[in-house]
Amino acid sequence: MFIENNKSLKKLNTFGIEAKARFFANINKAEDLLDLMQTSQYQDSKRFILGGGSNILFSSDFDGLIISSNIKGINLKAIDSEKALVEVGSGEIWDDFVRLSIKNKYYGFENLALIPGKVGAAPVQNIGAYACEQKDYFSHLSGIKLSTGEKLELDFDECQFAYRDSIFKHELKDDYFVSSVVYNLDKKWTPNLKYKELDIELKKFGFDFINQDAEYVYNTVCRVRKTKLPDYNEIGNAGSFFKNPIVSNQLKDSLLTLYPDLPNFRVDAENSKIPAAWLIQKAGWKGKSYGNCGVFEKHALILVNYGNAKGSEIKNLAAEIIASVESQFGINLEPEVIFIGE
Repeated sequence: MFIENNKSLKKLNTFGIEAKARFFANINKAEDLLDLMQTSQYQDSKRFILGGGSNILFSSDFDGLIISSNIKGINLKAIDSEKALVEVGSGEIWDDFVRLSIKNKYYGFENLALIPGKVGAAPVQNIGAYACEQKDYFSHLSGIKLSTGEKLELDFDECQFAYRDSIFKHELKDDYFVSSVVYNLDKKWTPNLKYKELDIELKKFGFDFINQDAEYVYNTVCRVRKTKLPDYNEIGNAGSFFKNPIVSNQLKDSLLTLYPDLPNFRVDAENSKIPAAWLIQKAGWKGKSYGNCGVFEKHALILVNYGNAKGSEIKNLAAEIIASVESQFGINLEPEVIFIGE
């Protein structure tokens, strides 16, 4: 294991923000982390665990230690006629894992195609798209508690999954390193068509359960995502910047009197979810530039770096959008992206 000094993070975050970490360490196996914990750089510094950098905004340099997982491996733990139990190293690229699963006829994550980032970050964020979340097939994970050095395995209930949320954002925030994740995937494929837009897109080309397969759904999701979301290799971005807010039905009903076209989705008897993109677009932000950054012209939920933006610029843009939506709708948008720095 090698600790780097003044490490540039520009190529390690999908926003393409130039920022530096005072110290940086790649973890190739769990034992590397235990060795790292014995060093002064670890013991005397604040720390942050970096995944694929796809849900991060560095608003300044990081005066501490960045720890990144490079733990590889996708292994079949158990299989029967209905399920395949697959263990995935936290350093594996999420989309590589999804594609390999489909190739081996292990199903469930077709709807989570093309989501950037590493597998280790998936349970932290409880990633999701098109009516599927990683928790839907989650079995358990293994890792190390940073404050004690204890190897600790957590099951589904212990991870406390919620919408884009988990225990790793609360009780175990910055105190747990994920080394591997185990998923319980289906052997028999059943398409998940709960998301209306995806259902429409599939049926547009004559989709039917008999003649199409999971790869067809995967490719369709990729096509839809590419029409809406910019390639971060070309335009820096972190995907969806804000969570879709959950509001009371009372507020939703009052807004419907003013905005009859307000899209909304029932969560339970008392609450509904409203698309953040609709709110941002209605507030007039879609396609707007803000210095060296702005709101993507094809999707209001995507903030973009036009090439030379500082993290602080994007952070200020987000604050402006939050204030604007709050003023117009009485709804407080919550960033999905994690801010790192001052």
